[in-house]
Amino acid sequence: MRHGARDRPPLMRWAWLLIILVVPAVLAPAPGPAQPAPPPDRRIALVIGTGTYQSAPALANPVNDARAIGEALRRLNFEVDEVYDPDFRKLTRAVREFGVKAQKADVAVVYYAGHGVQVGRENYLLPADARLERERDLLYEALPLELILGEASQARKIGIVLLDACRNNPFVDRMSRAMTIAGRGSASPGLARVDNVPRNTMVVMATKADQIAEDGGGDHSPFAEALLAHFQIPGLELSLFFRSLRDTVLRATGNRQEPYIFSSLGAEPFYFYPRPPNRPPALAAIPPLELRDSAGPTPLPIARPTDPDQDPLSVRITGLPRSGEVRVEGRAVAPGAVFAADRFAAATYKPDGSATGPVGTLDILVEDGRGGSVMGSLAITVLPSNRQPLVESPRKLRIFTGGLEIARPEDPDGDAVTVLVRGLPRGIVRNGVAVLRGGERLRPEELAGLVYIPEPGFTGAAGSFVYQAEDGRGGKAEGTLEIEVMDAAEAAAQLAETALWERLRSTGRAEDVDAFLRLYPNSRFAAAAQRRLAELRGPTQPGAAPQLALATPAPPRPAAPAPAAAPSAAPEPVQAAPRTGADRIAGLQTPPVRPAPEPRAMPTPPPAAAAGGKYFQDCPTCPWMVRLPAGTLQMGHGASDAAARPVRAVTIRGFALGQFPVTVAEWKACAAQGGCGALPRLALAEDSTPLHNVSWDDAQQYLAWLSKATGRAYRLPSEAEWEYAARAGTQTRYWWGDQLGAGLANCADCGGTQDPRGPMPVDSFQPNAFGLHAMLGGVAQWVQDCWVPTYQGAPNDGSAREQRSCMRRVLRGGSFRSGRDEILPVARNFYDAPVRYQANGFRVARNLD
Repeated sequence: MRHGARDRPPLMRWAWLLIILVVPAVLAPAPGPAQPAPPPDRRIALVIGTGTYQSAPALANPVNDARAIGEALRRLNFEVDEVYDPDFRKLTRAVREFGVKAQKADVAVVYYAGHGVQVGRENYLLPADARLERERDLLYEALPLELILGEASQARKIGIVLLDACRNNPFVDRMSRAMTIAGRGSASPGLARVDNVPRNTMVVMATKADQIAEDGGGDHSPFAEALLAHFQIPGLELSLFFRSLRDTVLRATGNRQEPYIFSSLGAEPFYFYPRPPNRPPALAAIPPLELRDSAGPTPLPIARPTDPDQDPLSVRITGLPRSGEVRVEGRAVAPGAVFAADRFAAATYKPDGSATGPVGTLDILVEDGRGGSVMGSLAITVLPSNRQPLVESPRKLRIFTGGLEIARPEDPDGDAVTVLVRGLPRGIVRNGVAVLRGGERLRPEELAGLVYIPEPGFTGAAGSFVYQAEDGRGGKAEGTLEIEVMDAAEAAAQLAETALWERLRSTGRAEDVDAFLRLYPNSRFAAAAQRRLAELRGPTQPGAAPQLALATPAPPRPAAPAPAAAPSAAPEPVQAAPRTGADRIAGLQTPPVRPAPEPRAMPTPPPAAAAGGKYFQDCPTCPWMVRLPAGTLQMGHGASDAAARPVRAVTIRGFALGQFPVTVAEWKACAAQGGCGALPRLALAEDSTPLHNVSWDDAQQYLAWLSKATGRAYRLPSEAEWEYAARAGTQTRYWWGDQLGAGLANCADCGGTQDPRGPMPVDSFQPNAFGLHAMLGGVAQWVQDCWVPTYQGAPNDGSAREQRSCMRRVLRGGSFRSGRDEILPVARNFYDAPVRYQANGFRVARNLD
């Protein structure tokens, strides 16, 4: 009796299969002459989709999935062979032909979508004509997965088998019933583990072993959908490709299906979609920047760089202009600084007045992090603008009668200056023999010869002589001389002093001049007398440079008055100490330079300290503190900067705040006791100089030492507490009024004798109504708050705004380097907490008992 193919014993069936696969290869003609080597990285793929089974219900998606995968692989430079709904013979032939190609390929990929089964931990793929009634039918009806792995593993570099074949399978139910009846257990769902993976081969299953994969409710199964999406992502190395694919399938199936990998791959990377060769960033042509020397911070005309590969870009500063300042997010930049391209888009340039004309270039290097870069250069030209004339700072003159001695106005641009009389004091002002009237015009040199004659018998405040210097091009500056008339007795004593000095000045006797200084130690002629005495005694040091004489020396600065209680309205502005001669003219020297200071002692304790009043000190080397009353504050009132908005009501509890910023002497005391490190590098380091070039972390170090030394919990003030203290009950732009004035604070625009190298001593200027010195200008003061770019959501109880892992902290008050708008009580700034900067300092606070 003859047997059909399906009736052959299993061993004969496999012998027949081997003949089909092996004999044609043996009988194939010998290869001809050697062919040129195939192009590098030849890729082949076999795509199999079986959805229409003759003895099982049809599957909706396998054919759709296979067609889409085939198209995607072609786009990735694979040579793709496709078979759909193959019977056993067609399937085995496709696998064999694929194996022949794989021998000459670098990469071989098999994608299978359809039914698969496992029996005895062996996996089989089912063709469309498979009929499984018993376990042995697998030998005749199914293709072992091991056969496909063997063919894929012949590729020179890598073989990949993608199996979307773990679907809910009716064949398993039939076989399980037959195997149970035969007493051989049952078939398991899904596919089994693949532990014997050939070398350099990877098997990827749509779900874990022994589990069922979903067919999906759309056009593709979840596994195929994820493959198609990831094939479009460049630069995913194979390991990351499938880890990311796993996460995508888990999300799509609500964690019901987790793809799994069995691999024997080595370390050589593989990319389905290799990232194209890196292309450098692109930077548009940069037009030159021209601006006036009076211009404020000006955005740079540098277009945002782009990257054709969508790489994130950074901008490195490789060169700066010779003058002016480039800032990013409010902070000055230095050569070598690196910024994200988005941050650098906010960069600005501001002239500093030190030069005009071409001032050099800002040079940048744009980098993509993968070796691509492009350089750019911005040429900057500063154009001179009309600057207003310079007049002496407002001062007070106490006089009986005589010359006003007003310094001649000067024009920094060399323009001719005229003087308009705007206001006259009570009494008479003469220009020569003519009585001066309001509205008259004078030559600048005539100001020095004006003579004041008070009304007969009048003493006290006589008002002010007010004049306006004009340069004829719109530049104007107003000068004010406040006049106070002394009585006859005081005038007589002053006349005697003057007469004595006039006699002594012409003598050649050093002992007479020395006697004059002892008799009149606070004389307005003291500086001239000291210089004369030095001349008479001869030089004390070879090569010593003579010091310039002033026409009339300024009297010593009066001690600060004891501050009053918290005001309910703005306090009256405090008059600056008189200055005379060339020193009265604000800014005649550019940049202004402070004369070499004599050694200064620490600020003396306020008078109220001894009485246990609002001032106190917790230890001899501790900062002097001021008790501040509780109150309320409209925080941000009058601010134009969005960072200081929205305006909000804040309630402040009473607390104590340092009368001055922490000084060099106070830091030295901490260092001497081992609580602080060495003094940071400072351009100016007198004991009364405010400590600067410190970080927020340095401040915490000092606070920890101070708290331990005193047994009191010292801290930084909150941002709300600082603004409350700086305003001191006022609502004006500055605590002294709406106008900056001259010589009222230590800042770049503040006039007077400023030193660009560093801050002035902490008690250089009058305190505000709370008795606090140097709240505006000097050093920018660290506060406790973490930087947040608006007040939205900020606490209203005066406490600090904190965040976890805060790296940027708030600075308030501006510094000696700041402009007029940066020292406003409402102005906010920030800096990296661990980083030191030359203009940054702090003052201490603590709660009241």
